[in-house]
Amino acid sequence: MPEGHTLHRLAGLHHGLFAGTAVAVSSPQGRFAAGAALVDGRVLERAEAHGKHLFHHYGPGRVVHVHLGLYGVFEDGPAPAGPPRGQVRMRMEGPAHYADLRGATACELLTDAEADALHARLGADPLRPDADPDLAWARISRSRAPLATLLMDQAVVAGVGNVYRARCSSGTTSTRSCPGGRSTGPAGTRSGPTSSR
Repeated sequence: MPEGHTLHRLAGLHHGLFAGTAVAVSSPQGRFAAGAALVDGRVLERAEAHGKHLFHHYGPGRVVHVHLGLYGVFEDGPAPAGPPRGQVRMRMEGPAHYADLRGATACELLTDAEADALHARLGADPLRPDADPDLAWARISRSRAPLATLLMDQAVVAGVGNVYRARCSSGTTSTRSCPGGRSTGPAGTRSGPTSSR
C-alpha cells in the first residue's frame, strides 16, 4: 500500500498541474459518476494529503477524497487524454494535463464537514506543516501496545506503512515489541513506569 510520502507527492503534482484551472472530471468506469458530475468543470482550489489520504478541494462543500489502498494508482500525462484504458474510476483533465485513477479503495465526494471529520480521525502526519508531534507522542507514551503497532495506527501517526515501520525497527526486536509507554521520547525523555529511574 502506498505510504504517506507517495500521497504527498501526488498532492503536489496534482496541485501543480490542475490548481487554479477548471478541471473536467468524469468517471469512465461509472462508479464515481455522481460525484464527478458535481465537480466537473469547477476550479480545483488545492490538493493536499493527510497520511494515506488525498484531498482535492473544489470549493465550498466539494472535496474529492481518494484512498489508494493496495491497488490504487494515478496515471498522468499531457492532454488531450486518449480513450480510457482499463477501469478508470476518475479522470481529471485540465488544459494541459490529465490524470486517471484506477483501483482505489475510496474515491468519493465529501462535504467540508465530512473532510474535517476524516482529518480529525487521523493522527499527526509528519509531512504536514501543521503536524503536532506532541499529540502523537502523548498517545504513544500512554500506550502499552508495541511501538511497531502504534506506528502503524493511522490515528496515532498518519502515513506510516510497513516499509517505514520496518525501517524504524530494523534489526531490533526490542524496538518492535517495546510498549509505547516505555519508549524513549523527545530529547531522550522516558515515559511510563521507567520515567522515575
